[in-house]
Amino acid sequence: MNKIILLLSVLFISEAWTQNEIDLYRFSKTTYQGSARFEAMGGSFGALGADLSSAQINPAGYGRYSSSQIGASLFGGAVNNTSVFNGTTQQRSEGLGGLGNAAIVLTTDVSEDNKGFLYVQVGLGYNRIESYRNSFKYSGQQYYSLLDDYVDQANGYYSDELSTYFPFSTNLALGTGALVYNSSGPFYQSKLNAGDVIHNRNVASTGGSNEYFLSVSANYINRLYIGANLGVRTFDYEEKIQHNEVLTDFTGTDFRGFDYNYSLKTSGTGVNLKIGAIYLLTPMVRFGIALHTPTFTELKDEYSANMTSYFMNTSASTPAQSIPQGVNKYGIRNPTKVIGSLGLVFGTRGCLNIDVDYLNYQNAYLTATSDESYPSYDYAYENKVADTLFQRAVNIRIGGEIVLFNSFYLRAGYGYYGNAIKSGTELSPDQLFSGGFGYKRGNYTFDIAYKHQLSHYNYYSFSRGVTELNAVRSIVALSATYKFK
Repeated sequence: MNKIILLLSVLFISEAWTQNEIDLYRFSKTTYQGSARFEAMGGSFGALGADLSSAQINPAGYGRYSSSQIGASLFGGAVNNTSVFNGTTQQRSEGLGGLGNAAIVLTTDVSEDNKGFLYVQVGLGYNRIESYRNSFKYSGQQYYSLLDDYVDQANGYYSDELSTYFPFSTNLALGTGALVYNSSGPFYQSKLNAGDVIHNRNVASTGGSNEYFLSVSANYINRLYIGANLGVRTFDYEEKIQHNEVLTDFTGTDFRGFDYNYSLKTSGTGVNLKIGAIYLLTPMVRFGIALHTPTFTELKDEYSANMTSYFMNTSASTPAQSIPQGVNKYGIRNPTKVIGSLGLVFGTRGCLNIDVDYLNYQNAYLTATSDESYPSYDYAYENKVADTLFQRAVNIRIGGEIVLFNSFYLRAGYGYYGNAIKSGTELSPDQLFSGGFGYKRGNYTFDIAYKHQLSHYNYYSFSRGVTELNAVRSIVALSATYKFK
């Protein structure tokens, strides 16, 4: 059951502390966005470099520049979700768009008789790391209800304890009459009867993680390239859940159903360091290696929930003054990442690159906030659960480029992002397919790319409410780059 909890996205928050393994996974996963050339080649640039987005994989990539560059990329598209709940299929789409990459690289010639270091580069820029915009819904009929979990949760506690231990879930159900309390127990019962209930749930999320970076790199005799990035990563995540249940049979009860609403807003900032090198074994064969330190992040959560229960002749809602509001700060350290790359350059005809990322999600953990205005908490239990669930993962990106004729380029890429969860059933690896074109005219380059990302996972709205979700994320990216001295 623990392996299920990761994907609960708990959608009713049952404790005063909302931070858990879900946050660790959400803010540790990175699939990257960037320039249209970068997107078209699957984000595979670890041994190639010379792209304005390449430094987010290997900072030595800027070392491949012998001239200064400036450019930006915009993207647009949609994410389409198909849900299956007890045989009922629903679909929903959400639009995407924004700035994928913007950067400038200033290159200085420091060579003396073509010996030693030839060029030094300083880069400053922005990359979109991960998009959280998403929307899906599910509907269907089954016997089990969210209220069944609330009953299980409440048993063992007196009614006056629920506002302390379960203010965002079970206490709301008790306060609106969906649960009743027998003081001789303590024993709780829901107002459900023996019939089925019809479920309807809408989940919508917005936001993303972005990185602003300062990069320094150098070219040593056109054979060895080194670089380092200092990154400041920002996180912005907002989720809203609307859950509705309606009884199919009213025999023996005046209860008709309920609405449950939950909202979460997370924001924060983190710092990381990337270092890397590219070595040309021959003009054709080159190797890349990069190390990404954890992003040391402090986040702030703001969350709230309310509920309305419906009866035959009346309804009961959480009073405005009783709606629970939660605010908390905490830290996250995501895993260290090591990236190895192999690049092949076929003269002026094209190139091929393979990146392999290794990271251990078990090294991600929650930490207490450094803000003394918030209560301290060691997250020992949450980190233990995460360690039990997570595993090592390998990501693979493959990208290539062919020169068609004159200044036209054809590109394609593939990405495989390994499963962070030990169980292979609740979450499947993401796969990305991409392609695009480029055109170079004088000092200007124009690129266009299409990326198709496939995701599959099981979503648990409660312990006995599972929905199969298939997500297709499609984007088109457009870039323009200008080269100057």
